[in-house]
Amino acid sequence: MVSHGIKNKNTMIQAEVRNMGVPVFTAEHTKGVCQIMFEISDEMTNSDGRMSIGSLARQMQRITEIHFDQEAGLTGEELLAKGMSWVISWTNIELERLPTKGEKVILRIWPGKNKVNLYSRIYAMYTEAGEPLMATSSLFLLMDQNTRTVAAQPEEMKIMNPVIIAGEPNLPKLQQKFPKEYRNQLLRTVSTEEIDYNGHLNNSRYLDWTEALMDEDFYAEHKPKNIWVQYAKELREGENAKLQYVWEEDVMYLRGVHNGENSFLVKMMF
Repeated sequence: MVSHGIKNKNTMIQAEVRNMGVPVFTAEHTKGVCQIMFEISDEMTNSDGRMSIGSLARQMQRITEIHFDQEAGLTGEELLAKGMSWVISWTNIELERLPTKGEKVILRIWPGKNKVNLYSRIYAMYTEAGEPLMATSSLFLLMDQNTRTVAAQPEEMKIMNPVIIAGEPNLPKLQQKFPKEYRNQLLRTVSTEEIDYNGHLNNSRYLDWTEALMDEDFYAEHKPKNIWVQYAKELREGENAKLQYVWEEDVMYLRGVHNGENSFLVKMMF
């Protein structure tokens, strides 16, 4: 756990956060957009009653699987039968606020612009009344399960045209500047409960691990505004990761290291 005092003088970071925003809510969503509605349950919240960032990631994962199954031409199971799977590589979450227990929310997803070998998805979350809560952009790779390298796109897979919505976030940056030295370190071991169907640490668990490093009193008073994550190398059941982290102003930098290599990087701004 880390205790940290916030200094509200990093105007460059604050400006970067404000420049993103969440697309304006419309009751009728655009063609090509998939949505789900759900209520924030007790198990989705942290100690102060807000939705945890790990739970947010799990709901985005859920709607991603629904969207891929409906629109990509091949379901997740059909891809696995071909020895392939979708793997998230980068994500950038912009938060207006995290909803609280009992709130009903609308989560939407749509295809964004693609890069070479990278497929993007854009997300937005709103209250039932249309209050903007969150916008996220993520980049995915199609992975060969045997070689753990980028797979060629199957013929059956559909190329989804980007849906452009005013106010949507930019795609995640592929690189961020990280500190060279880290004053704090904690060892985590991947447990059976944290593994997904691909056989490695579920992507939402990285954010559970990040949130667990926060001092509860600090976290109750300060709200995350931006979370950038790079999923660099998969962690498997029983493997250890050194969580090395440090605070600079109102930014927490975290890297998970396994066998001397970065497994993941997290930059969280408050």
